[in-house]
Amino acid sequence: MKKILFFLFLSLSAFLNANEKSNKLADLLHSFGNNGEYAQMDSVYNLIIHEDHYKQDKLYALNITLDYARFLNQKGDSERANTLLTQIRENAMPLEKFPENTIAHQLQEIAAIATYEIAYGQWQNNQLPAARETAEEAINQLEQVKDSVNLAEAYNLSGVIHRRLFMLDNAISLYQKALAITEDLQNYNLAAIIVSNISILYNETGKNNEAIQISRKMFTYPQTDTLTIDYRIGEVNRLCNHAILLANNQQPVQAMDTLKLAIQKLRPEMPDGLKLLAYTQYARVSRDAGKPRQALQYYQKAMSYKSTTHNKANIANLEYLYGYMLFHDTDSLLQARNYVMKAADFARKNPSGLLPKILLTLAEIEGRRNNGQLAYQLMLEAYQANEKLNDQYYQNRLSGFEAELDLKEKDLQIAGLNGKRAEEKAAYLIRTYTIGGILILALLLLIILVISMHKRKIAFHLKQLKLEKEIKEKEMQRQLLLTDMHKKMTERYICGLEDSHNRISKELHDGVCNDLLSVEMEMKQSDNPAITTQLKQIRENLRNLSHQLATPALSNFSLYQVLKLYTDKLKSLKTPHIQCYIEESIQQIDFPADQTQEVYRILQEIISNMLKHANAQQAYITASYEDGQVNLIVEDDGKGFSADKLSNDFLQAGLGLRSVKERCDKLQGGCDITSKEGQGTVIHFWFPA
Repeated sequence: MKKILFFLFLSLSAFLNANEKSNKLADLLHSFGNNGEYAQMDSVYNLIIHEDHYKQDKLYALNITLDYARFLNQKGDSERANTLLTQIRENAMPLEKFPENTIAHQLQEIAAIATYEIAYGQWQNNQLPAARETAEEAINQLEQVKDSVNLAEAYNLSGVIHRRLFMLDNAISLYQKALAITEDLQNYNLAAIIVSNISILYNETGKNNEAIQISRKMFTYPQTDTLTIDYRIGEVNRLCNHAILLANNQQPVQAMDTLKLAIQKLRPEMPDGLKLLAYTQYARVSRDAGKPRQALQYYQKAMSYKSTTHNKANIANLEYLYGYMLFHDTDSLLQARNYVMKAADFARKNPSGLLPKILLTLAEIEGRRNNGQLAYQLMLEAYQANEKLNDQYYQNRLSGFEAELDLKEKDLQIAGLNGKRAEEKAAYLIRTYTIGGILILALLLLIILVISMHKRKIAFHLKQLKLEKEIKEKEMQRQLLLTDMHKKMTERYICGLEDSHNRISKELHDGVCNDLLSVEMEMKQSDNPAITTQLKQIRENLRNLSHQLATPALSNFSLYQVLKLYTDKLKSLKTPHIQCYIEESIQQIDFPADQTQEVYRILQEIISNMLKHANAQQAYITASYEDGQVNLIVEDDGKGFSADKLSNDFLQAGLGLRSVKERCDKLQGGCDITSKEGQGTVIHFWFPA
C-alpha cells in the first residue's frame, strides 16, 4: 500500500511539475514577444512544441501557436505567420464539433482570431483586396462568438484597409463601429487611437472642422493609469496630432497652446522620435505665428534628436521645415540647401504630398544661387510630381468610388434577389392559402355530412355511455360495501382472536397450570425427581404461553418502549441468537395504545412462527422511522419456504400469517415476505405513524 501511495505521489508531482514548466515557457514566449526579442521567442517556441503537454492538449497547442503567429505578424514575418494561422484554422474547424459547448466556443474564438491575424498579415503585405475580404470574414466570425475586444480591433483594421483602398466612406463607418464597441468596453486607449484615425481621415478629405471636433473627443475620456510611461507617451502623441490638425486648419494660437502642453509633458525616458515630432511641430507653428527666433530655437532642439530617431518620414519633414526657415529667415543659404536636398532625396524614394513643396523650395534656393537651369529642372520636376500625385490621388479616389459602387451594386443585387425571393414567397403563400382554404371548405362539408349521417349513432353511443356509467357507479358502491364489510369482519376477527387468546390464557393459567402445580407437589413427595423437574418445565412453558396469549396492558407504554422491552426479552434466547436494532427516532412517535398492541401482536406472531418452523441459528430485528413511516424487518437464516403462493393469494396462508396481514391492514400499512427454501426468510411490514 505504501508503495502504491508513493508511486501516486511521484506521478502527481511529475504532472504538476510538467504543467508548471509549460506555464513558465508560455510566460517566457509572451515576455519575449511583447519586448520584441524575437530570436529568444523562436527558441522558446521550439522548446514548447516538443513538450508532451503541447502534443497531448490540442487546445493548449492551438493557443500557443496562435500567440506565436501573432508575434510573427508584429515582427513583420507575415509569410510564416500566415502558414501557421492557416493550419490553426484547419485544425480548429473539425474540433468545433466537440460535445462540450465551452470547448467548441473556445475553438470558434481561436479560428476567428486566426482569421483576423491573416487579414492583418495581408494588410502588411499590401494585399489590400484579399485583406478586405478576410477582415470581413473575421468580423462575421467574431460577431458569432461575441468577442467584443477582438471585434473592435477587426473593425479598426477593416477601416484602415478601406482607407488604403480609398474607400473613405466605408472606412469612416467601420471606424465608428469600432469606436462604439471600445467605448462600451471602456477601453479608452484603443478608443483614442480610433478617434485619431477618424480625425486624420476627415483631415485627408478636407473636412477640417469635423477632424478637429472628433479629435477633441480623445481628451474627454476618463484617465486611467496616468502615471505609467505608456499613458504619458500616448497623451503627448494625442496632443501633437491634435495640434497638427489645428495648424492645418489655420488656428496657430490654439495649436501652439496644445504643443506647449505636450512639450511640458515630455520626460527624459520617452522616445527621442516623440520629442523630435513635438519640437518640430512647435517650431513650425511658432514660425507661422510670427516668432522666427523661437521657431529656430525649437528646430535646433528637434535636430538634436535626429540621430536617435527611427521614423525617417519625421526626420525628412524636420529637415525640409528647418531648411525652409533657414532659407527664408536667415542667411544660411548653403545649410538650407543641404537640409532641403536630404528631404528631397527621401521624398523622391517615398512620394507624398510633401514632395512638390520640397522641390519648389529647392528650386527657389537654386534660383537664388544663380543656378537657373537646375532651378528650372526642379520646378519642372515639382510640377510633374504634383501632377503625378494628383493623378494618383484621383485614380485612387476613383478606384475607391468604383469599389464602393461595386459593393453598393452587390448590396442592391442582394436586395433585389431578396425582394424577388420575397415576392415569390408571397405568391407561393397566396397559392398555398388558396389551396388550403379550398381543402378546408371541402373538409368542413365532409364533416357536416358525416355528422348528419352519424347523428343517431352518436345518440345511441351517448345512451350506452350513460348506462355504462350507471353500471360503474353500482359496481363502485358494491366495492365500497365489500370493503366496509371486510373491514368490519377483520375487526371482529381480531377482536374474537384477542378474546380467544385471553380466554385460553386464563384457562391455562387458572386451570391447567394449577392442576400441574398440584401434580408437581404430589410428585415431590414421591421418589422421582426427573418427572418432577419435567412437570415443572411443562408448567413454566404453559405459564409463558398464557402470558403471551393474554392481551398486555400497553396503555402506559410508548411504541419505542414496547419494542425495546420485547426485543430485550428475546435476547435471552439461546437458539436462535436474536440481534435487535431500534432507531432512537422512534421515541419521538406519539402512537395510540391500541395500535401499539397491534404492532406487538404482529411482531409476536412473526417471532412465534420463526421459533416453531424456521430452525434458525441467527435472527435480526430492525426498526426504523423515515418520512412518516415505521419499518420493521425480521430476518432469519432458517430453512425458509416457497413464498410464491403467498404472493398470489395471501388468504391461502396459515392463520399466523393471515393474522399478520389483517393486523397490517388495520394499521393502514403493508407486509412483504421474501423467502426461499434453504435461504432463510425476510419479513418486512410497515405502517404510517
